[in-house]
Amino acid sequence: MMDDHILNPDHISIPRWTIARDTRSLGCVFCHSIIVRVTTDTRQVAFCSCRLVEYRLLPKPTPRKANSAKP
Repeated sequence: MMDDHILNPDHISIPRWTIARDTRSLGCVFCHSIIVRVTTDTRQVAFCSCRLVEYRLLPKPTPRKANSAKP
């Protein structure tokens, strides 16, 4: 039922994605297809037609510290 699927705006996240061909790779050595790299704010995944090539969590950006020097 549609009523069972209520969206909570406090728990929805749509990260920015970058999808590109991996230019560092000549292609998969098994299936010979190109390697595709998907990067979000927190993860990076690379895959081809036959397998997951790489999955890694990206470091969280460090927040800028406020200038603690007093005038």
